[in-house]
Amino acid sequence: MPYLIVIPYLVIEGLAFWAVASWLGGGWALLLLFAFFFLGLGLAGLEMRTIATRAAGNRERPGKAAGGIGLTAAGAVLVAAPGFVTTFLGLLLIFGPTRELIRRGLARRLRTFLEDMGARTFEATAHFGPRTSYGSFNDHEVIDEDEIAQFRQEPDDFDGSDGGDNGGDNKGTDGR
Repeated sequence: MPYLIVIPYLVIEGLAFWAVASWLGGGWALLLLFAFFFLGLGLAGLEMRTIATRAAGNRERPGKAAGGIGLTAAGAVLVAAPGFVTTFLGLLLIFGPTRELIRRGLARRLRTFLEDMGARTFEATAHFGPRTSYGSFNDHEVIDEDEIAQFRQEPDDFDGSDGGDNGGDNKGTDGR
């Protein structure tokens, strides 16, 4: 799996470096790469401090601030990775206006993903919900009302007149 990422990354960055080196020269291309590295990381730190200060002063919502810091950190990682293409993408995440556009697009995609996932989860769990089974009446004999009536008991059935419960005093034959 890492080869699917590393090989295209190396090819794209190699071609970009070759293009810049052929345009400016190899030494200037290396100097430009190092300059972008240090300036990009410095700018990322400054942006993170600015976002944190606005969030601490309640001038920015916490979710927006967390998203801004996360995208700026991702931009700093991309700037730190060697290459002109990743540095360019990292700088897009570090600069405020482009970061805001990217944040809105990602938030829209995340919201759509979560709504779809919630709908799929609801549909999937509806199939595993509790099922009520009342049995099958095909294999058993049906009991009619007259048979049920012979087992029905009334309050008068417990008056003790049948002699089996010692007059209703709940005492056994030994007097306890």
